[in-house]
Amino acid sequence: DAARRVVDGLRPDDRATLILFSDRAEMVEPPGRDLVVLRSVIDQLRPTHRSTRYGPALQLAEQVLRESELPHREAVIITDFQKVGWDEEVSAKLPQGTQLTRVDVSDPDPVNIAVADVSLSRDYVSNREEVTVLARITNQGPEPAAGLQVTLDVDGQRSAERVVDLAANDAVAVRFPPVPLPQRDVRYVIRAGEDAMPVDNAYHLVVSPGAPISVLILQHPSARAEESLYLERALQIGREPRYQVLTKRVNELVPSDLDQTAAVILNDAPYPQRESGRSLRRYVEAGGGLLVVFGQRVGAGTWPVAMNDMLPGSIGDPVDRLAERGGTFSVADYDHPIFELFSTPRSGDFSQTRVFRYHRISQQTSATVLARYDDAGIALAEVRLGQGKVLAWTSDMANSWNDFPLQPVFLPFVHQVVQYLAAYEPVRPSRTVGQLLDLSRDLVTDGVTRTETASSSGELDLVVTAPSGERWVERAGSPDRLLELEEQGYYEFRGLGAGDELLVRIAVNVAAAESDLTTVDAEEFASAITESGGASAAASLVATASPEERERRQGLWWYLLIAVLLVLVAESALANRAGRTKRKTTE
Repeated sequence: DAARRVVDGLRPDDRATLILFSDRAEMVEPPGRDLVVLRSVIDQLRPTHRSTRYGPALQLAEQVLRESELPHREAVIITDFQKVGWDEEVSAKLPQGTQLTRVDVSDPDPVNIAVADVSLSRDYVSNREEVTVLARITNQGPEPAAGLQVTLDVDGQRSAERVVDLAANDAVAVRFPPVPLPQRDVRYVIRAGEDAMPVDNAYHLVVSPGAPISVLILQHPSARAEESLYLERALQIGREPRYQVLTKRVNELVPSDLDQTAAVILNDAPYPQRESGRSLRRYVEAGGGLLVVFGQRVGAGTWPVAMNDMLPGSIGDPVDRLAERGGTFSVADYDHPIFELFSTPRSGDFSQTRVFRYHRISQQTSATVLARYDDAGIALAEVRLGQGKVLAWTSDMANSWNDFPLQPVFLPFVHQVVQYLAAYEPVRPSRTVGQLLDLSRDLVTDGVTRTETASSSGELDLVVTAPSGERWVERAGSPDRLLELEEQGYYEFRGLGAGDELLVRIAVNVAAAESDLTTVDAEEFASAITESGGASAAASLVATASPEERERRQGLWWYLLIAVLLVLVAESALANRAGRTKRKTTE
């Protein structure tokens, strides 16, 4: 309505440009005098769920205005002036002499209840997986919300509900009872209250069964049963993800043991012989992960020369640090995926570990050192082989040559190592509006029914159904199979010609920051985007000039730039054209 009123106030000789923006900007109509076309475009506008960013629209407005040769230029900005979209460092400056008119359609006393965030925790009761939902509910309004109903729906059925009281501008965590998870993907929806901005009153998830990471631990033929105890215990404690551990002697390895294995640990064991050894090499070259632990049983001269390229360097004799009461080791690369978890303060202290013996290793040029001892010796190093990864740890993991297994950091370290070797990616229960989905890759790792068909979705023609019900076809073989997620809810993907078999369902939510309806200061906004020495913008920031006032502006050519962000009641959302300008091939 605000945009229509502005257009209705234009004279027949005025020129106007219409720019729509959210986190991106689009010039819908180039400069022109056809007000009928402008009104038609405005009538077709529909809100979407994208975020607010002023920068792209202001940059486009600056470009249009600087290219104008008309004597009078005005920018009318219609928005709720949501502060979360404002960047104080915005570089765009409206040209000198431009009049800035601000049309503020925000609610002076906004009330907004939102499901701001949801986390999932998993447990296993009698070998059955259960999921517990913890939802963070916020009240962004100036008044308390008493008796607020918060519900959890599972596959369209009410599973649980809670009633909470929320103070003004406050938040509360709501925990629901554990829900048994079947062996398939399940839709979860958490809802809280009703208000004028319903888009953030619901949070959508696709919860998938937790598939364990399979780990094969190979021991020395004469190893005692407890020599892998610390590794086994560390992995058995894992819950998200779980680890499925098989321990056997290295001389008992058969090639079929590697078929369903995500990571292999040679725990102070010699390299397998004959066909088993060749199979292990092929396993790594094809993308498998191998951790080689050198201890008191395996070291210099025990590794086959033909397999030397599988190590980050040649293994030497042990270095004895007992006389010094042990050495320490430290991380060399906190940017590596194994150590990112420990990069912040109080997230894990490796320096407390005492190392009494370790094998010296001479680094080959292609190897990467990830951790060193305090005497500069290599503690952990990595080498790539084909598509796979090999890590070498130069002391044991049996609480003999060091006390690392007794340190609190040992358990998360082992988990990080195995996840890295297994190329583990947690299944995302949801994505955010505006994110890009790589249809050739992401469909296998997001909320997906894992079948051979789904895993080969990169070669399929896909029928996509958006949350609004709109359907189109994404053709296989396209060089750029990226889908921008525009709507909140569930996107569904089916193979073209495969009937109604659902391959993948992905949940999408609005960005949590959009629930904050705080507005940017008018003076700050105006001074930041206008060149010094230009026409006073502050005086025109209160309201739109009325049609009567515009009628009195006789004898002038006006160049009007309208940057529009429509607001639906109290909802801050992008106004976009009904029907996409860039549409996929329809089914």
